[in-house]
Amino acid sequence: MRVPSMPLLARLRANISGTTVVEFAFALPVLLAMYLGGYVLADESSASRKVTITARAITDLTTRYGALTTTQLNTIMAASAQILVPYNGANAKQRVSEVLVTGATTATVVWSQVPTGQTGMTALPACTVVTLNANMAATGSYVILGEVGYAYTPLVGLGSGHNTNFYDRYFMIPRLVSAIAPPDGSTPTTCPATSS
Repeated sequence: MRVPSMPLLARLRANISGTTVVEFAFALPVLLAMYLGGYVLADESSASRKVTITARAITDLTTRYGALTTTQLNTIMAASAQILVPYNGANAKQRVSEVLVTGATTATVVWSQVPTGQTGMTALPACTVVTLNANMAATGSYVILGEVGYAYTPLVGLGSGHNTNFYDRYFMIPRLVSAIAPPDGSTPTTCPATSS
């Protein structure tokens, strides 16, 4: 006899056929996989978005200076890495560069810097050609390029054991001056002319 007011566990014990328990045993792994898979996708999407926001932040903060020192730029990148919390900031790689627009879709690196002690992403050599979106800035103008890479490892691997590498870059024109001098105090390199 089934009494609706009995607690769930008592009803399961009283059910002689065991059909409910067997169905639950089949459904539980599927439900758990769906739940954990949804969590991993949402977490991965959040990490990707934080990489984009961090790239924008380091670029935006850099363009607010008329002149920078290496220490100031390291501070900007360290502060911007805090955007990645709760993700492990040690997995993030950052780079800030100033590029001179040389054509509709090209620019050359004037200076580039990564945080002191960072490995995995290095400063771009002067005169390296960088591809821009078409007609993003006028030829002859300077643009700050902020880049962030992040090696994302899901908290719940579900047996996949995969890492996802996120990367984003952001361009902005300096706000206070036409070009920001190299933070290390060096003289900007004059690059040979390039065409788009």
